[in-house]
Amino acid sequence: MADNQAGRGRAMTADDIAHQALELADTRGLEKLTVRSLANRLGIGTMTLYGYFRSKEEILDAVADLALGSLALPKAAPDERPRDAIEAVARAFRRLMSAHPSIVQILSSRVTTSARARRGAMEAVIDRLVTSGIPGPLAVQCYGFILIHALGFSSYQGPRAWAQDDAEDRAELHRQQSHFYASLPIADFPRLVELREAIVELPSEGQFAFAVESLAHLVEARLAGSSTDGSGPLIG
Repeated sequence: MADNQAGRGRAMTADDIAHQALELADTRGLEKLTVRSLANRLGIGTMTLYGYFRSKEEILDAVADLALGSLALPKAAPDERPRDAIEAVARAFRRLMSAHPSIVQILSSRVTTSARARRGAMEAVIDRLVTSGIPGPLAVQCYGFILIHALGFSSYQGPRAWAQDDAEDRAELHRQQSHFYASLPIADFPRLVELREAIVELPSEGQFAFAVESLAHLVEARLAGSSTDGSGPLIG
């Protein structure tokens, strides 16, 4: 149970509560995050918690605001290339969603409009892409691609422990999954049997990096072959 004081001699703040809510959702699952369970974790009454947030929806908004607002972008080099910026942004979003799996669910089910989230996960990110030399409209497309890909990939990898680098029994789970594909009827699934090792790697970080690398290559080709403002679809 968390102490109902954020620090010695300091009153609890809404951010302190959001931190505890995020930790609860990450460790026990978003469905376990309720006003009552959070109040119990904080060591306060539910009515006290309602003094900070009027509903679970407001708590979820605060959690999303906290996580997105703290998106950790590494410092850019003075001569950062578009490719470098794309990779830095993609890694930052992937780290965030890997560290806080509940954020994937939250962002997939609600719209976050707070100023802090917009600064940390939109303004700073798009500015990083534009500053690297990507024209504004194209930078926005890159931002959308990276965010949507990170959300989708994180959702896909979540239940597939054999591809998670920090899984304790990753090697054994990987072996079992490969064996599953190897045991399929080859007359019905010849490609799945043949390519089983590559298929098992679909939820791996290498697959995430492949998509990001493909985006970077496409953007480089677009910039090398055009003097326009970068507007229009990435492909076509």
